[in-house]
Amino acid sequence: MKKIVSPILVVLIICAVCMTAFAADIPSKYSAVDKGYVTCVKDQGDFGACGAFAAVSCLESDYIMQGYGTKDNTDFSEAFLHWYAVNSAWADEKSDYYGDGVLFSGSVYNQGVVDSDLVSALKTDSGIAFERDFPYSAYTASKMGSYSDAQRFASGCNVRIKDIVELDISDRTDVQSWILKHGSAAVTFNGTRFYTGTNGTVANNPLALVNNHEVAIVGWDDDFIAQGAFSSLVMRNKGAWLCKNSWGEEWGDDGYFWLPYSDPTINSIMGISVTVNNECTDKYSYNGYAIYTSSKPVKGANLFTADQSGSIAKVAFYTAPDTDIKIGVYSDKGNSVPDSGKMLASYSGHYDDEGYYTVKLANPAAIKKGDSFYVVAEYSTGCPFEISEYTSSGAKQSYILVNDKWTDVNDTRDANNVPVDAIIVGVHSYGPNQHKDPTCTTVGYDMKVCEHCGKVVRTDIPAKGHSFSEWTRADSFRGGITAYTRECSVCGEKERQFRDSNGNIISLKEAEEIVSSNSFFSGIYTNIISGFRTSAQLFTDFYKTVMMRLVYFFATILPF
Repeated sequence: MKKIVSPILVVLIICAVCMTAFAADIPSKYSAVDKGYVTCVKDQGDFGACGAFAAVSCLESDYIMQGYGTKDNTDFSEAFLHWYAVNSAWADEKSDYYGDGVLFSGSVYNQGVVDSDLVSALKTDSGIAFERDFPYSAYTASKMGSYSDAQRFASGCNVRIKDIVELDISDRTDVQSWILKHGSAAVTFNGTRFYTGTNGTVANNPLALVNNHEVAIVGWDDDFIAQGAFSSLVMRNKGAWLCKNSWGEEWGDDGYFWLPYSDPTINSIMGISVTVNNECTDKYSYNGYAIYTSSKPVKGANLFTADQSGSIAKVAFYTAPDTDIKIGVYSDKGNSVPDSGKMLASYSGHYDDEGYYTVKLANPAAIKKGDSFYVVAEYSTGCPFEISEYTSSGAKQSYILVNDKWTDVNDTRDANNVPVDAIIVGVHSYGPNQHKDPTCTTVGYDMKVCEHCGKVVRTDIPAKGHSFSEWTRADSFRGGITAYTRECSVCGEKERQFRDSNGNIISLKEAEEIVSSNSFFSGIYTNIISGFRTSAQLFTDFYKTVMMRLVYFFATILPF
C-alpha cells in the first residue's frame, strides 16, 4: 500500500534536518581569542566603566572580523563611549535628538551604565573613537575628557553602528552563532565571587544575586567543568562561556575567566556589529534614548526633510523579539497621513531577537534637498517608541496609528518618538580644516569633517616623544631594591625604574616579588613601589588587600 505523508510532517522533518545541520555547524568548543579576533585585555582601574569595556571589545572584534584591522592595531576608546553613555543628552537645540537623554553632573567615570545607556549612545552615532585620540586612564579621571556634541561626529573615527542585538539568553546557539560571526558579545552578571580551580578561574554564583558587572564573551566550552577542591559546589553542570574581563592581564587567567552556562545571575547578552562610513551616509532619526514596545498601536511613522540630494538607501529600526516588520518610504502629501503619498521604497523581514537593525533597501529612492518623506513601519508585535522622563518629541516628527487614525505623538501623553530611521546616501561636503598639535605621547592631525555624515579625512602628525632627564635615585626598599625616576621636561610625565642589589634593571613585577616576599600584605606593594598612588588610594588598596586575603582564606574552606 502506498503511504501518504502529511504536509505538516514533511515540514517538521525538514525543520528537524535544518536544525540538526545548524547545530552541527556550531563546535562544542571555540575561542575567538585563538582565532585572533580579540584585542588585548585592558584595565578599567578605579572606575565603573565595565559596560564600556565590554561593548568596545565587541566593536573591536567585529571590526577585526570584517577585515578592517587586526588585534594588534585595533583600539577604540572606552573613555569616549562611557562619557556619552552617561551623558546621553544633546545640548544642541537644533539636533533632532534634543530633549532626549540625561546630562550627568557628578563624577562621570565613577558612574556605572546599563545596556540601554550604551545602546542610546551607539545608535545615535556617538561614542566610537580611537583610543589614541581619547585615551582611558585607569586611575586618574582628570586625564580623560569632558566631551562635546561636536566631538560625537568629529571624533576622527569613521566607524558607525550597524546592528545592536539583545540575544536570547535562553538559547545558547543564538549566542554562539553570533560570536562565530562577530567575535564577541557583552554579558551582564554578578561579578562579586570567583573560584580559582586547577583548570581556570570560574565565576562562582550559585545564588541569583543582582548583576553588577559586564564583560565580553569570546568563546565557550560545552564540556568545561571546574576542577579542584570543592569545585562541585561551584559548578555542578558542564559548559561555560570564555569571558574577557577588564581588570588587567594579571587578574584571573591572563585576564580571562569562565562563566558557567548555568550561572543564575546572567541577565542579558548583547551583540554589536559595525560598519565603516566611506559613503556619505546621513542618518535621519529622532529617537535618542530608552525604547519600549507597546502591543498597541502596531504602526508608527517618522516625517523627515532631506537636507541634501541623494538616495534613501537604508532604513534602521528597533524591534521586539520574534517580530515581522514591514517598512514603506512614502512621499509627503502634506496632509499628516504618513502612508497616503506615493510609495518610494519598501522592505520586509522577520527578526528573532530584540534590537536595533540597519538594512539596505533593494530599491533605493531618489530624494532632492528640501523634500519631505515618511518612513512607515508596521510591527507584528506592536510599535516601539520612547517612553521615559528623559525623552521628548516635537510636532510633526513621529506618528502612530490609533483607532485607524494617524496621530501626532506630540498630541498624546502615551508616547514620544518612534524608532524608525532613514539613511540618505549623498555627496560629502567637508568643512574647514581642523588642526591639533601633537604631544609627547599623542598624535596630532589635520582633519576635515563632512557636515552631512561626519566622515573624517585625516592626516596624522606623529607624536613628538618624551624628552626625559637623567635617572635619579628616588627610594630604597628591602631586598636591595632601588627605585630611580626621571621626568619629561615638556609634559612632566614621570617614569620609574627598578634595580636589584647588583644594579641590574628589573621589572616592577620582579621588584614586587623581591620586596614583598613572604608578606601577608604583599598585594599592596605593587602600588607602593610604583610610586604614583595617593595616600587615599593606598589606604583603599590596603583595605581591599586585607579583605581579599580574608575572603580567600574563608573561600578555601567554604568556597560556596
